[in-house]
Amino acid sequence: MTAPYRLSSSSLLPASPDLAFRALVDAPLEELFPTRSGLIPAVRRSEGQQGAWGRVGQTRTVVLADGSRNLETLVAVEPPADYRYRLSGFTGPMKLLVRTVEGRFAFESHGAESRATWTWELHPTHRLARLAFPVLAASWRTMARSMWPRFRSRLAT
Repeated sequence: MTAPYRLSSSSLLPASPDLAFRALVDAPLEELFPTRSGLIPAVRRSEGQQGAWGRVGQTRTVVLADGSRNLETLVAVEPPADYRYRLSGFTGPMKLLVRTVEGRFAFESHGAESRATWTWELHPTHRLARLAFPVLAASWRTMARSMWPRFRSRLAT
């Protein structure tokens, strides 16, 4: 089995870890990811979610602007420090490259602010798919850079 490819991005947020955690759990994906970032399409909507997002085991289908989809499963919710999810069942071009993504948002106090760290561990469909991961990583980093200001604006409301 091919080792996962790890990506990480952090930002200081003007809020406590608890407030930042709640803002993330409550955030609509299409609000955080409304634009294409290189190889990664914008999020258009989520479907099939039962109740408020935040219970381990919950799932929702993420529908992207190019018509592709993936299944998001919530795997850990430990307020105010840890939020983990898995993306699987990719359709469209990502299906050729990625078997699953293990995602995590971690929050820790940093003075009067919080440091939030977002990570993705990409699990390739096969060894050769990993060759495309540097390009996919550049797209993800662009997505992360544009997501942090949107997330910060949720904290101001």
